[in-house]
Formats: sequence, C-alpha cells, structure tokens
Amino acid sequence: MASKVYFDQIGSRWDELRRSFFSEAVRDKALAFAHVRPGQVAADIGAGTGFLTEGLVRRGLRVIAVDQSAVMLDAMRQRFSTEDTIDYRQGDAEHLPIDDLSVDAVFANMLLHHVENPPKAIAEMVRILKPGGRVVITDLDEHNYTFLRDEQHDRWLGFKRADVEHWLVEAGLEHVRVVDTRDHCCSASTQGDQRADVTIFAAVGRKAGASTTEPDDASIHDAVRQHYAAIASAPSTSSCGCGSNGCGSDGCCSDQSLLYDPALIAELPVDVTGLSLGCGDPVSIASLNPGEAVLDLGSGGGIDCFLAARQVGEAGYVIGVDMTPEMIARANASKARMGLTNVEFRQGQIEALPVDDESIDVILSNCVINLSPDKRAVFREAYRVLKPGGRLSVSDIVTEGTLPTHGDIDLTDWAACVAGAIDVEAYLQLLREAGFVDVKAVDKATTAEVSGNSAQAGRILSARITARKPLPA
Repeated sequence: MASKVYFDQIGSRWDELRRSFFSEAVRDKALAFAHVRPGQVAADIGAGTGFLTEGLVRRGLRVIAVDQSAVMLDAMRQRFSTEDTIDYRQGDAEHLPIDDLSVDAVFANMLLHHVENPPKAIAEMVRILKPGGRVVITDLDEHNYTFLRDEQHDRWLGFKRADVEHWLVEAGLEHVRVVDTRDHCCSASTQGDQRADVTIFAAVGRKAGASTTEPDDASIHDAVRQHYAAIASAPSTSSCGCGSNGCGSDGCCSDQSLLYDPALIAELPVDVTGLSLGCGDPVSIASLNPGEAVLDLGSGGGIDCFLAARQVGEAGYVIGVDMTPEMIARANASKARMGLTNVEFRQGQIEALPVDDESIDVILSNCVINLSPDKRAVFREAYRVLKPGGRLSVSDIVTEGTLPTHGDIDLTDWAACVAGAIDVEAYLQLLREAGFVDVKAVDKATTAEVSGNSAQAGRILSARITARKPLPA
C-alpha cells in the first residue's frame, strides 16, 4: 500500500494518532528554529491535518499547506474552517505545487521518511524558498523498527544526521545544522508487542543570497529567548515529549553524567535534570561554603541553583536570573515541588542584572554568557554585584582562535551557542578589563567530548573559567 492510500485511510483519526506518536514540543522547537515573523508566508509540506500550520497561524503567518492526501486536507479545512490565511494545495513533496522563490520559510514535520527521494524533496523545498529564508525539517533518526514499514508505510527507517546535513548543503543551503530535539516518537505495533521509541532531530538551513546585515543586540536576545522559551514550554521531561501515552523516562533525556557527578544530581527531579542545557558543572569548581550568597547568570530550569542551594544551606541564599519567562516559570515550579526556601528566580538580562551592588559571594554561569551579544557588559555587571573577594565560576562555550564565517551571521547559530562564542583568550581578557584578577581557564574540552557532536570539534570548546574580584588595597 502506498503511503498516500495509508494516510487517506487514517486521515479522520490522524490528530488522535499524532498525539500518541509525538508531542507539541516538536512543533514549538521547529518554529523557534525558523525565527518566523507575522505577515510572512510559510509552506507546510506534508501538512496532514495542520499540526505545524496551527502554530504558524497563531504567530500571524500565511500558510501554504501541501499534502498528497485529499482526506487529510479535507480534515484540515474543517479544523480551520474560520481561518482565511491558509491556502490548501494537494501535491507531493518531490513536485511541489508552489512557485519558485515564493515563501519565507519551509517546514516538513515527519515527512521525509515517507517520500521516495528525500534529496529531491529537499531540493524542491529550497526551490520555493526566498533568499534568506529557512528550511526546518523534523524527522526520525535512523532506527531498526522494521514493523513501521508494514504498519505505517514508512519508506525509510529514519536517517543518519550526516546524510540529512549533506542533502541540505547539496541543495544550496548555508548555516546548516542537524541537532537533537530531545523529543521522541513512540509507536506500538498492532501485530505484536514491539514498541518503537525513536529520537527526533531538527535539520535547519538558510538559503543564501539575501541582503542582510549583522543582527543587532535586540534581534539576538529575541532569537535566544524564542529558542529557550520553546524548550521550556515543552511537556514535562519526565515523559520527555513522547506523547500522551509516554514511552518511559529511560533514554528520553540527555545524559547529564557527562557534565555532573551522578551522585550530585541523583536526588533532583527529572524535570530539573532533563531541562539542563549547560556545557559543564560550574558548581563543583566554585567550592561553595555554607552561608554564601550565590548568583546564577542564565539560570534556565534551575539545576545549578538547586545544587548550589544544597551546598550553601539554609544560612545561604541563591538567586537565579534568566530573561525567559517560561524558564522562570519552570524553575519556580520545581522550587515549589522541592520545598526550597533559600532560592529565588528573577527575570532579567545578564547585561543589566536585577541584583544589588556588592551583594554576592559567588557567581555561577553555565553555557549562557556566550549567548550574550555584549559580553563586556555582562562582566561589568558581574563585577558590580560581587562583594570584594567574591568569586566567579563559569562553564561556557569558547573557541580556539576566530572561527571562519560563511556569509551573514545566522540567529539560529546564536541560540545554539555557536555564533556568539569567542576566542578563549579574548574571553579571559574581557574579564581582566572588567577588573577581575586570578583569571584562568581551569580546563577545556571539545564539544565532541561534552555532547558527542563532532561538528567543528577541536575549534569550539567547553571551558571552565574562574576569576576573583580583588579586595580593597
């Protein structure tokens, strides 16, 4: 049976089935990668009954929804019967019924493993894309669940990420990245007791040729905020985005044992450890003492704040600052569940900290300062709020030398801790210029050692950096 016939048969039940396969977090992350704006035109290829289109319409975009199944499109029309910003078109991914250079963004969610010729489908997506626009593909990593071929008519058992990256580059895209979404697709066989549990990747690339300029600070902050808001808004990591039926917590989340001593995080809730987005363990090298006041720059879901709170005890106090309201909400929810009284989360930017002068003993930060477009301001603020003799302990992404650039800076790369990373020696020098002493990089590891991703390994590093505010002479 061809996949078109299969989807015609299940079209009326697709929304229910989709919810059991994967969660809305996949959509949120795809939209965050694209950095779309109200008024733009997006193509949703393999639109189904409107999973991605719903999110695009909410954001004020016009959508061209393409699907080979007339039944799926009819169900979508009924679902969005009062919406006049959707153009429904029947067609297949390898011959898109859309004009050249006519859309600002192209999305394809769980489509690629159903098409006969994935490179050709990607080339079609690039054909219809305007210069400067992005393609965002969310799909399955390579797996061995062969029952999906027979029962769901998957043409491919997922993909190697390196192959997808090659196809995007070959199609003419730049700033190509293929990353882990931290979400899974789960499906039970109808013919036995087999159960698929497959990781989902996001592949992103931008079409060259747009006349753009280097992004300003506000654009960078907005891109970073959108990216991490999507992560924070994902369903509880205890189910790891597996869908309403769940697929168990084992294997769903990233392995924090690469960053933290497992004994340190053993008693933390999975909602906290699963939302850890750092590149190191700044708490362990900070040598915290009972009674100290600690500040975490870019506290995210709160893991380092909670670890610090344990070490400083009830006589101490921990403040986490983050600019993303969704992250603050997640951290506060975890704090309430844990019953902690010596931790506080404040919304704000690390370039303008909502913290009093000379009130902090130790500053922590975990893979956040690289995201700032004004690191000099961050270090000035850190110096301001530290007490004389106070310490700074940071894990961050840095480079060895200046990374080569290929065209304009891409905002997606800022959110991914790449475009904002600077040379480690320049990083240390900025700390010295802010007034810090005893500035040093304690150790460095390649990103491959930290994350298992070999892209640009050896050029992009995770470093643990320490410094101190001097005592008055």
